[in-house]
Amino acid sequence: MQVNSALVKVKNRLLVKLCIDEISPKIDIVSQLFYQELFHLNIHLKTIFSGNVTFLNRKFINMMATFKNVKHLEAIENSVEKMGERHVLHYRVQLKHFPTLKKALLLALKKHLGERFNAELEAAWHEVFDDVAEIMQRAIKNCDPAKITEITSNESDDDMGLYEDIGGEAAIQRVHQRLYDALFDEPWLEKFFYGKSKEALIDKQTKFMIAAFNGPNNYTGDTPAFVHMHMFITEEMLDVRETLLRNAILAEGLSASIAERWLKVDQSFRMAITKKTVDECVLKCIGQLPIVAQKPMNYIAPNAAKAK
Repeated sequence: MQVNSALVKVKNRLLVKLCIDEISPKIDIVSQLFYQELFHLNIHLKTIFSGNVTFLNRKFINMMATFKNVKHLEAIENSVEKMGERHVLHYRVQLKHFPTLKKALLLALKKHLGERFNAELEAAWHEVFDDVAEIMQRAIKNCDPAKITEITSNESDDDMGLYEDIGGEAAIQRVHQRLYDALFDEPWLEKFFYGKSKEALIDKQTKFMIAAFNGPNNYTGDTPAFVHMHMFITEEMLDVRETLLRNAILAEGLSASIAERWLKVDQSFRMAITKKTVDECVLKCIGQLPIVAQKPMNYIAPNAAKAK
């Protein structure tokens, strides 16, 4: 019985992944259906799921990316727990909201897929949602209630004009060119980029940040938590990266004010990728090792440039 149950679970996770692959070209339409159903079921959830269409679509895409990676759920449990913590601390999500979220998602999928959303696929979605929700709910139960009132969401302060104020895609691309030129030569952080294509990373990061800045959303990759889950990244490392990013923004001729607004968005993803020990790294496949970059002897951190 246990073997059969395990096989069914594997099959259901594959069905959900294939379903997400199918709806990906029209993910924004499914997102709009989801929020329509969600607010119809509980209008008060608008206080939690606030923001413009672009912002809400991005949140929906991140949610679907989690379900798409559910094949590795047991391996990425720590990342999902962190996501649960963020949802209660930053967005005030409560345990009682999960059944409504699940119902809204299933209704949206059924409306979009029609007859293709058959009983087998619906059962798969039920199981996958419940598996992910169980981990998130466990993390929510363990959160310190006192911290909920102390933390405000960086993402809720939606900086609507930032994409245009930066100068659009071309300016963001140029900043990332400067950033990755610096990262590939940085004596400590360069170790994370061995064997990587600089051009591919620049393109991917540019698409990701354009979406984060409420520009056109053409990003189809995974969320930061999943992209970096096998990398031992510390707060100190991200401090170094932040300095390099600030320098790149200023070197491109953008103002100190723009730099602060850019960095505020960038820093909102910190909690998703930092780790305190190597043991927190999650491996994606058998044989993979955590990526650990040892700080060089006599390492000197880069200096922050001054705004002109």
